[in-house]
Amino acid sequence: MGRKTDPLPQADKPDAAFEAEIARHLRERGRLLLAGQTGMLEILKTVRTEILATLAGLPPDWQQWHLARLLRQIEDVLAGATGKAGALFEGRMQDAWELGVATVDKPLATIGHAVELRLAQIDVRQLQQMKAFGMLRLKDVGQEAAGKIGRQLGLVTIGAQTPYQAIQAVQKLLATESPARATMIVQTEVARAFAVAGSDRLHQAAEIVPGLGKQWRRSGKIHSRWYHDIMDGQVVDADKSFKVPNPGGGITLMQCPHDPKAPPEQIIRCGCISLPWMKHWKVSTPGAKPFTELELKLDGRKAALDQAAKRAGRRQEGANRPPAATS
Repeated sequence: MGRKTDPLPQADKPDAAFEAEIARHLRERGRLLLAGQTGMLEILKTVRTEILATLAGLPPDWQQWHLARLLRQIEDVLAGATGKAGALFEGRMQDAWELGVATVDKPLATIGHAVELRLAQIDVRQLQQMKAFGMLRLKDVGQEAAGKIGRQLGLVTIGAQTPYQAIQAVQKLLATESPARATMIVQTEVARAFAVAGSDRLHQAAEIVPGLGKQWRRSGKIHSRWYHDIMDGQVVDADKSFKVPNPGGGITLMQCPHDPKAPPEQIIRCGCISLPWMKHWKVSTPGAKPFTELELKLDGRKAALDQAAKRAGRRQEGANRPPAATS
């Protein structure tokens, strides 16, 4: 006997509650990403203060520097920071995973599809792997910083540069390079956890919600990826892949934005999402979202991309139907 499915809601039923619930969860996603980046920057700011204070207290005569002892001190500070960063990262990944599931469950509940109580938990093994991978990358940031600091201090001990020059170089490293890498990792991986959990949950929900699909939504960033702008509004079945243009050539098949199998140029700092979609739902923007005046003003290529995509049938503003197939 087949699995019981939910009846289809009336086609003319207003979906304002659905849209409001989607919007609420996306705001929470934004707050989560911001909290992860802010927390990481606070940890790195403390590290920078401790290391620079250590260096400032050293004798001005480079011949009195004890490199090995100094490096051990710095490595201890960085190791402590890596531990704190890892704990922060794990927490934000768990939050994003749960939010990704809720972004499917809660909006569907507002329009009569009570999937939350009828579906099993999604498999968390992929989340555990993503956590481990992200923590390794954060550890690499600390090790790379330790190596670069060591090289700068080594130049002092052989008389190749002054202590002041070394401190300036270390300050730049800890103020720009390391924070940029660490926050990029947090932003990318937390967004990935949200996307993968949502995709997995949507796939589950499709078993009891006939006709359930997913729609790609662009980030709305001013200088976004052109190939993600083209994707905006496109819909596929819940168990199908999006066909995404790739600047490296060919077509990349993705189950969702931030797909773990996607190349880096598709996912680093990507703000795109995929949302539940059904043909008969009434929503304010069923197809592609129009570019804003600010986007068109500050990124001149968007107008040309918009028109070209419309001619090719890949962006149909206000059209509540899938785009034309692409080869």
